[in-house]
Amino acid sequence: MSMSDVASVNGVLSASLITRSGEYVEGTIPSDTRRDTFSAMSAIILGAAERSAIELNDSLLKVSVELDNSMLLVFGLDSQYLISVISTPDADAEEIIKTAGVRKERR
Repeated sequence: MSMSDVASVNGVLSASLITRSGEYVEGTIPSDTRRDTFSAMSAIILGAAERSAIELNDSLLKVSVELDNSMLLVFGLDSQYLISVISTPDADAEEIIKTAGVRKERR
């Protein structure tokens, strides 16, 4: 799996590999977006959602933020990395996650 594989999924506008501490590793981020801020906020969003899932005694599969003209999808890749994707609203989130190679099972 590479970020270019994820970016090739229909509807994906950008795909980034980010550390769970919020450091950009590779991929694409829209040119009018501050890479450091986007990376840090992606990590914070995922961390907060994962903590909420723990408090609910459940596990998190993904975070989806629906915007006016796009969708932000953030999900954990493993214990060190996350993937943050910006896509069209109609992009298939499950296909994006599958292409990234994430295989999480629901509890």
